[in-house]
Amino acid sequence: MERPKGPLADEAALEQAVRQYQAELLRYAAGILGSWADAEDAVQTAFLKVWQRRARLRPDTMLRPLLYRVTCRNALDQLRRARREARREPAPAQAEPAPWLGVEVRAALDALPPADRALVWGQVVEGLSYRELAAIHGKSENYLRNRCCRAKRRLSALLGEDGTPEKGGHP
Repeated sequence: MERPKGPLADEAALEQAVRQYQAELLRYAAGILGSWADAEDAVQTAFLKVWQRRARLRPDTMLRPLLYRVTCRNALDQLRRARREARREPAPAQAEPAPWLGVEVRAALDALPPADRALVWGQVVEGLSYRELAAIHGKSENYLRNRCCRAKRRLSALLGEDGTPEKGGHP
């Protein structure tokens, strides 16, 4: 078997990638999923999938966007599975992925469709550029810029103009 020559050529490269990207991927996945435990599953699965397919990676593959893309897909798949099962048990008390967001903002984010939540979280909270988001989501920068803008407008409408949740209607 030919030895992989891509960004994950050996176990040391995998360990380095985990050290370098795990924390930001966990925040990203937790932002999408709303749960650290589910985020840990999504990220662990992402590293495992990329490691298992390392022989197929081109030497010039950018590892960070690849890991974000696989993590995002895993997170969205988890949400779809949970919806299909329709029996999501209340999660035990755990640390909020971004406690500084506040309950209202977190609820408004959770009201967005998962793909839009992933975009807003990645762009606003994680500070990912539209170029990075394009690599993660496999869409053009312009498409993602427009979609993210719509998602932010929806989020703004959910929160009201002053950043607080709407209470039934406009004044």
